[in-house]
This record gives sequence, C-alpha cells and structure tokens, in this order.
Amino acid sequence: MMLVGLVASVCLGLTYSITRDKIAEQKKLEEAKACVEAMPGINKPEELKEDKELEKKVREHIPDVEKVFTCDRGYIIILKVKGYGGPIRMAVGIGKDGEAKGISIISHNETPGLGANVEKEEFLGQFIGKAISDPLEVGEDIQAITGATITSKAATKEVKEALEAFEEIEQAQ
Repeated sequence: MMLVGLVASVCLGLTYSITRDKIAEQKKLEEAKACVEAMPGINKPEELKEDKELEKKVREHIPDVEKVFTCDRGYIIILKVKGYGGPIRMAVGIGKDGEAKGISIISHNETPGLGANVEKEEFLGQFIGKAISDPLEVGEDIQAITGATITSKAATKEVKEALEAFEEIEQAQ
C-alpha cells in the first residue's frame, strides 16, 4: 500500500512539473485576451504596458485590484472578488474620460446557467459608459442576473472598484 502511494505521489509530482509552465502560459494568454477585449481599439496585447507602480498605489486603497495596464486609450484594470462559486477575475477597460469602455471576464467558477451568465453581453453591457459619478446598485441601476444576485453584486463591485482605481490613478498623476 505504501509503495502504491509513493508511486502515485511521484507520478503526480512529475505531471505537475511538466504541465506547470504550460498552465501558467495559458493563464497569461487568457488574461491578455481579456485585456484586449476590455478596451475597444486595442488589437494586440503588445499595445498594453503593465504599470507596477500604479498597481502598488491603487492596491493600498483597493486591495481587489490585481494589475493595472496602461495604453494610449486609457487603463485596463484587473480585479478579483469573491462571487457565489469562488473568485471572479475581470478586466475593466476605462478610457481617459473615466468611463468604462469594455469589460471581460477572465475566469469564474459560477453556477452554469445562472451565475455563469455574468459573461454575457446583456449583463456586462450595462456597465459600458458608466463613470465614478454614476450610481451602480444592483436592482436599481443594474439589472441582476436572474437567480444570481451574489454574482451580480460581485461583478458590480468589481466595476465600481475599477472606476475608483481610475480615480486613484488620476490623483496619483
């Protein structure tokens, strides 16, 4: 029995070491794709530049911010908040005018057919054109996903925090 456990452990360790880099590369590609989708007019991830200094400043006030990318059109802010089924990672593109230009879900573990609808344009499109001065309340300004209020509130929180992050960035410059 101990021998079987040892062999299984070695096999799992080898599998992890072989696939670790490929998994990390795939996650990076998914993030890059989401960033491009979040900012209309950006065609390639190479047009974006990650700004570690801005990330650090923004994260002091908004800990859900993971990354901040700059481009000639504005900023793409990646955030992660807890949804119903686990973390929801989202890229929010904010133009230089302070309005949300695009939103893309990077990853989530929400319930298929309910919370997974967070990816749909009908839901995400509600945030386009919103600025920090706009009210963003689920059930009032934002129509919740049917049967997925927790997910709807989590996504709305992310957009609010991205807009707040933009305000922090503007004050820092």
